[in-house]
Amino acid sequence: MNGAQWQDKHILVVGIGRSGYDAARVLHALGARVTACDSGSPPLAEQLASLGVNTLVGWEAGLPTKNYELVVTSPGVPADSPILQEAIQEGIPVWSEVELAYHLSRAPVIGVTGTNGKSTTAALIAHILSTAGYRAVLCGNIAAEGMERTLTDAAFLSQPEEILVAEVSSFQLEWVHEFRPHVGVWTTLSPDHLNRHSSLEEYGRTKARLFLRQTEADFAVVPGDDALILSFMQTRAKYIYFSHKDININAQRMVWCDTNGVHFKNEEGVRHLASIEGYQLRGEHNRRNLAAAVAACLAWNIASERLEEAISTFRPLPHRMEWVAEVDGVQYVNNSMCTNLQAVAESLKATPAPVVLIMGGVDKSSSPFQNLVPLLQQKARGVVLIGEDAQRIESQLREAGWEHIVRCDSLQEAVLRARNLAYAGDWVMLSPGCASFDMFTSFQERGEAFRRIVRRLEERNERDATS
Repeated sequence: MNGAQWQDKHILVVGIGRSGYDAARVLHALGARVTACDSGSPPLAEQLASLGVNTLVGWEAGLPTKNYELVVTSPGVPADSPILQEAIQEGIPVWSEVELAYHLSRAPVIGVTGTNGKSTTAALIAHILSTAGYRAVLCGNIAAEGMERTLTDAAFLSQPEEILVAEVSSFQLEWVHEFRPHVGVWTTLSPDHLNRHSSLEEYGRTKARLFLRQTEADFAVVPGDDALILSFMQTRAKYIYFSHKDININAQRMVWCDTNGVHFKNEEGVRHLASIEGYQLRGEHNRRNLAAAVAACLAWNIASERLEEAISTFRPLPHRMEWVAEVDGVQYVNNSMCTNLQAVAESLKATPAPVVLIMGGVDKSSSPFQNLVPLLQQKARGVVLIGEDAQRIESQLREAGWEHIVRCDSLQEAVLRARNLAYAGDWVMLSPGCASFDMFTSFQERGEAFRRIVRRLEERNERDATS
């Protein structure tokens, strides 16, 4: 990073959320003349203004002036926003926060994208590298308590001996130009965010931008059994494929994780890399996440004993198949991060017992919830629906033959109704398959509410048992 290149440069930052705040703060610290604007009045705007940054709140017009040399946009700002479109018309470069971070970083970047599994995979990569003695920094778009650190902040403070492991969203990839992760990882692709992206194809093309600037010195870690993802790939990087099983593909490098452990295959043959006996994450999808994480770490030659130690000591992230409590023999599981249909399906596949499923909210992609019915018939005792799209979800499920449905007006009511439907040995699982913003500010707030409700049930049950 050459700090002098930013001195007195006129830069506009659009959006003052977490990433926009850090972009403006860092650029200001580097001597740029920064203006930050937001259509609302976010709490971070006041903090930014206190640092001396020119801050415009409630700004819904176009460019404040036309003399900017660069516009840095936050991921929450749509690509067709008038202010971004005006910048393009004026010939002003538009960067995402991820692009800015790449120009600031002194450390190599491992970028992880995907519809589902990217947070867990990024956290696994950082944990494996850290366990092996490397200075791995988990950052980016990851949303997990205590782990929220933007790539810009990590890049600004980075040292050459560090490795930045960044979760990267499709929104952040809309405005990348030179961004080049040393390792790029693509976990999954299924319909999501189609309220922002025009189609699954456009969503996939945007995800694939993670790999466009890689060279032969870099690595692309992709699922070898996902033809859709492979159809979008354009890169000069060396491929490493991954899966939850040994798939018969003509690949120079392949990592898979089955019930017998993690394995690596190349032109020299097959090697058993590690046992997964202590791995705490359930389900085939989490074996795929582990395979992707191990593949991403191959360049650092992790010893088997360190890899096994990392696998056995990794803990599930909050709000992702997170065990909360057992009440009257029923297991309560918080999977609030599950915000699309594919994530619900994978969660159901991973459950070992009959499930009462709490589902609903705002469907981002007009999902065909009727496709869940075969899995519900195998796994579920009942479905409790909440939220804005509950009626549409109920109609789709009933049309496909699933009748065990209860509608509720609140999460509190949903948990109580689910408790009455469940038997000892069952799971009650919050796995919404939808966004949260009809009833909560975020999936984290929704998951925290679920925890509180369940723990009150647990406390009441304990009081009743001792009275």
